[in-house]
Amino acid sequence: MLTPLALGGLVASFSVSHIGLSAVRESLIASSGAAADRFGLVGRGWSLPVFASALADARGVELFPDTETAGRQIYRAGYTAVASALLFPALLGYPEVREATEAVPIALSNLQWWAAFGVASCAQGVSIASLAQPSPLSLVPGFVPDEGVGLGVVRDDDLKLRPAGLTRITRHPLILPVVPWGAANALLTGGRTVDLALFLGLAAYAVAGCKAQDLRVEASAQVGTTFKDSALDDFYASTSFVPFAACRDGRQSLEAAVKEIPVGAAAGGLAIGAAVEWLTLTQWVGLAPPT
Repeated sequence: MLTPLALGGLVASFSVSHIGLSAVRESLIASSGAAADRFGLVGRGWSLPVFASALADARGVELFPDTETAGRQIYRAGYTAVASALLFPALLGYPEVREATEAVPIALSNLQWWAAFGVASCAQGVSIASLAQPSPLSLVPGFVPDEGVGLGVVRDDDLKLRPAGLTRITRHPLILPVVPWGAANALLTGGRTVDLALFLGLAAYAVAGCKAQDLRVEASAQVGTTFKDSALDDFYASTSFVPFAACRDGRQSLEAAVKEIPVGAAAGGLAIGAAVEWLTLTQWVGLAPPT
């Protein structure tokens, strides 16, 4: 069984590895692409399934069409492997470690507990709702109608460069909500050492990870395989890392942001967020909510 210290070490290593890999990202991509080329993996015609064609960008659906793309795909696979090897053991071991550690040092009243539950649920809801709007810093592509393809839509990444909805509030609406989610769950679970190590550790990762991404974009003017050659300059100049900062200083309009958030996505995100939070606490952590 993990100890609280070991679990905290896994979470810290996960965060540090993310920042470290981001710092040397371009050199790893270049060396991985060169290695793929030496082994004859580039230009082999390996492609995504036909149903994924709408997700493709300007390079089409081929996995390794050129050396640069091959390097980026290999980097993504390697990063996923490292992150999974560090984070999953911490998540899997947490309930057992928590059960074996000291008594709950933080006792919330029923009202405080449900208030914290609401914060955590809303934070998850914001992250989920952000998936309904394209953003250059998330996994979500933009689509435009095209009757000439099977799914009736094609990918248009230019849509990602236009702040709208949640990206008017922060350029990181997918990841930064982990901060209030982590803080709320650290309280909901009782504030044991292991609770703080996991949930506040993930909150710290969200801040550090998003900031590291911003620094990398500022240095290389690109994100992933999609945006290059200073395409992100206007997006970064008109949005903010800190939530609501761009609205406060006049770069963005909070009124416009609220109007642009899809009502269905917001309602669905909040409902799913509350359901996921409930299952997280009752099924994974093993808590019995107050009545």
